[in-house]
Amino acid sequence: MPEIAPPLRRLGALLLLCSLASAASAQWAWRDENGRKVYSDQPPPAGVKVGDILQQPSPAPAADAADAAPQPATDSGAPRPASNPAQPTAPPPPTMAEREQEFRKRMKERADADKKLADAQAEATQKSDECDRARGYLKSLEGPIRLVRTNPDGSREMLDSDQREAEAQRAREVIQSSCN
Repeated sequence: MPEIAPPLRRLGALLLLCSLASAASAQWAWRDENGRKVYSDQPPPAGVKVGDILQQPSPAPAADAADAAPQPATDSGAPRPASNPAQPTAPPPPTMAEREQEFRKRMKERADADKKLADAQAEATQKSDECDRARGYLKSLEGPIRLVRTNPDGSREMLDSDQREAEAQRAREVIQSSCN
């Protein structure tokens, strides 16, 4: 088998690259009436069925240009539709920055909810402890044990029956407000 000359080999490689580049730069692809694939940077002719269109440019830039410029007329004189009505346009997927922002927002909301729950639990625990202390104090006031109070100057005084009753009433009020 004869060897191909280097200049012809380069020319063949160049032709192959050009044919691949032209298909890759095409924004439109459709099947013609013979069933062959057609690639172009222009939209297909009006006679091509919507189901035969294989590829078209993204609708977002085309929609902005379509709003600014009047639509070209078809052979019948009616304006050509700006987008394909058979295919609904979906919103573009979120960017990485938007996804990161949504993630941080969800994490902040979760942290706020966890903090709120922890605060509620701490408050309930504190209320329960206060209730237990008030009940224990009331029990000791109603019992037969003598109780002694320390005054601000450091001296000690024993509670008489009137003082015990006043302290018991105050403990009952605390229990009434905290333990229900």
